[in-house]
Amino acid sequence: MVGQAAQITLTSRAFHNTQLGKFGDYTTKLLGYDKFILMNGGCEADETACKMVRRWAYRAKGVPDNKAVILFPTGNFWGRSITASGACDDFTRYNQFGPFTDGFELFKYNDVADLERMLKADPNIAGVFVEPIQGEGGIIIPDDGYLKKVRDLCTEHNVLMCTDEIQTGFGRTGHLMAADYEKIRPDIIVMGKAMSGGMLPVSGCVADDFIMKHIGPGDHGCTYGGNPLAMATATAAV
Repeated sequence: MVGQAAQITLTSRAFHNTQLGKFGDYTTKLLGYDKFILMNGGCEADETACKMVRRWAYRAKGVPDNKAVILFPTGNFWGRSITASGACDDFTRYNQFGPFTDGFELFKYNDVADLERMLKADPNIAGVFVEPIQGEGGIIIPDDGYLKKVRDLCTEHNVLMCTDEIQTGFGRTGHLMAADYEKIRPDIIVMGKAMSGGMLPVSGCVADDFIMKHIGPGDHGCTYGGNPLAMATATAAV
């Protein structure tokens, strides 16, 4: 990391850098996914996952344009952007910050029946996001088997399951990812925080090609995401 800082810290994403591919290859093999999109903060990573889910829904599931719905649980926290603030039930985050982004609805966390009801009612649901343990919501641990049931429902209804492991990922709960406790495989894992050991903003999403192939050159990116210094730091930390 120190050596990288002495060489170069930032290149345009239009150019190859030696550290981005190295970290991407290492992490996709570690987690068992095809592709990795790098961002900076956790909120950016969640919004990246939202874009991936919507693009997949339009191009693969056949949801009509601009009709895709993404479900988030009550008590969720994934940032303070306009979209994240509007997709939560925390008064302090949404009060007098609207209007908000359309296409987001809430289901009750740790309530499989409520999620199933919503999935049956709307064929345009594209994805379900869930924190394996809710962090900012109060360190809320769901019932045993909850994540497995969410996985099964998403599979049954052809909906992408996205686990937000920003606060729980990379060993923070004892397993590599918190969802590993229930031996499930989400379609998308959203990660941040521990990826850089607290040194630099590093975040991102992993997913397989059937999702990632719908994101082409220029469809998504950011200025600092995947920069050489961050990638060298993340490689050392992970």
